[in-house]
Amino acid sequence: MFFIANYRFCTMSTFTYIKMLTVMISDEDMIKQLTFSETLVISALDGYENSEETVPKAVGSLVLNILAEDAILPHNIKKKAIDADIEKEVTQTLQRAKQVAGPLIKKPGTKLVELDEVEEQLRKTLIEYEKSLKEEMMANATKFTVHVSSQFNSGFNGGSRITAWVDRNFHTLEEKRTEYFQDEGIINEKTLYVGLQHRKYYVRHCSSKEETDNRRYYSLAKCQDLICEGANFILMRYLAITRYEGQFELTTTYINGDLCRNHYECTGPMKGKVNNKETEICKIYRYIVEKCGIEHLSVTVMTVYGRIVTQEWDGCRYILNMNPLQYVGTGKPTLYDRKSLENTWYDDLELFSKYMDTKTEAELKMKSYMHEHPEVKHIIADYLNNILLLKPHNILPFTMDFFQSLCPVKIARMKY
Repeated sequence: MFFIANYRFCTMSTFTYIKMLTVMISDEDMIKQLTFSETLVISALDGYENSEETVPKAVGSLVLNILAEDAILPHNIKKKAIDADIEKEVTQTLQRAKQVAGPLIKKPGTKLVELDEVEEQLRKTLIEYEKSLKEEMMANATKFTVHVSSQFNSGFNGGSRITAWVDRNFHTLEEKRTEYFQDEGIINEKTLYVGLQHRKYYVRHCSSKEETDNRRYYSLAKCQDLICEGANFILMRYLAITRYEGQFELTTTYINGDLCRNHYECTGPMKGKVNNKETEICKIYRYIVEKCGIEHLSVTVMTVYGRIVTQEWDGCRYILNMNPLQYVGTGKPTLYDRKSLENTWYDDLELFSKYMDTKTEAELKMKSYMHEHPEVKHIIADYLNNILLLKPHNILPFTMDFFQSLCPVKIARMKY
């Protein structure tokens, strides 16, 4: 687990150490408070101050969803594997203990002890050790899955994607982060992959415009306090819910894969007004300092229940805002009502009628398209003939190669 250091903030280059706090999410109720989905509006600030509009123009949206996986350990699925790991660990410990205990019982000046008594004492000790191992595995069974997806259109199309797997200690086990924008038909896409491997972190950075593919490794010593973007959203919710007030510094990764200083400053709870409703809010200042010294500042306003009210980056022409129609209540944000439509949708006559109309319209469009483009039938016929003649062992890669050869030009993303 990483350690949060509480600092007295002077400048971004000087910090005075005060104390260390160990952070681990061990409360099941806290896990429930951290896991919910929210939607934010992306607005453009260009020309807003000189216009007559009362709010910035919305140009896109961002969806953030944090899920808890395996919150309750399914014994019938994983018990055997966990017991095997524990048995292996205990056996290795017993062997090491015997090697140490052998010389000790023969050491001059000490009371001779029968080896059976030593083994009995070791057995009792290892039973306690096994129990503690099981408790530790149960405590760390929960992992967080973070999904972030954004897209906007403000003269050009752009967006980002984040998929991360984070444990209770805010360790990033795996994360894939993508940022892209399309201008004048040219797509510039940057991808960063971070994965935890044996005693190291594997980092891979790709850029379509620069045509780069850089790979590197970071030791766990350098990454012991690493917080990637997915874990950052969990951490900010945690700080807001716990009403944390203070400052600390961790490490993060920039989109190019470089490690950066990652400083947080939390103001603590204060009175505020969100969507015309009074509630408690807090501000979180985040400073990211690159190796070259360039500093990036973001200010995030959150409710004390973990929901983002607004977020903006210094010098950025866009801002994130809570949906103005969003209900702001007390307690954890409620989930959207979800009804299983699999067996109930046809009972709604209006919904069933719309479904049949849409289905009929889609069938007519498909038949019309096939009639106007007979070459589609020839392509499918060629594909089937190739399968029958070549008989590929793995059909999926063969199918991908066959149809990709028909469209060598990279297709642009759909407009927002």
